[in-house]
Amino acid sequence: MDTKSIMEALQAPFPQEDIEWRVGSTNKDKTKGLALAYVTNRAIQNRLDEVFGPFGWQNQFKEWKQGSQLCGISIKFEDEWITKWDGADDSNQEAIKGGLSDSMKRAAYQWGIGRYLYKLPKNWVEIEPAGHSYKIKRKPSLPAWALPKGAKPDEQSTQPDATPPEPTAAIKSKWELIGGKPEVLNKWFFNQMLEGKTVEEVDQILTKQLEEKMGAEVINEQKGA
Repeated sequence: MDTKSIMEALQAPFPQEDIEWRVGSTNKDKTKGLALAYVTNRAIQNRLDEVFGPFGWQNQFKEWKQGSQLCGISIKFEDEWITKWDGADDSNQEAIKGGLSDSMKRAAYQWGIGRYLYKLPKNWVEIEPAGHSYKIKRKPSLPAWALPKGAKPDEQSTQPDATPPEPTAAIKSKWELIGGKPEVLNKWFFNQMLEGKTVEEVDQILTKQLEEKMGAEVINEQKGA
């Protein structure tokens, strides 16, 4: 295969069963979280076998600093071995094994494998406790463009919310009082939600900014008098 065909084969979407999900940021009451998709290591290995053959690629691991792992995935192109590296911190459960697994996923992204998953919309889904962490109750469905040609979305999957909660009337009012532009509010609010803040926490942030602004105005008026 030529370079273009190789890259297309590496970057092709995976079947939904090869995609796993983990919880990113959560809301304050831990009922919803950001759904983050990733390709399983087994699917990555199968993809490399399909494109380069079982003897046309290899991986290697190195410990990086303390509590981190590096993975290098090498492919044989013509007569030369080319390696791309990436790393990850050890995980909370099965620390080193988790770090090795995550570092390989990231190294695969360097080759374009599964990179399309970064383009998925940020979706909030229902979550539940799982040990010391949280898991997604029902895996989200993938859009048609993120599936192989001819594949249909999993009917058993849940359709996640495309956007977080809307700004409340109080938030809109405080935003205007501190001089924020109305057309910027929704984007700013959305970013606050992506960082894991709740509506109440966002309201508190604006309240503090408003108090600081009003206090500064009082001080300036006193100086002017």
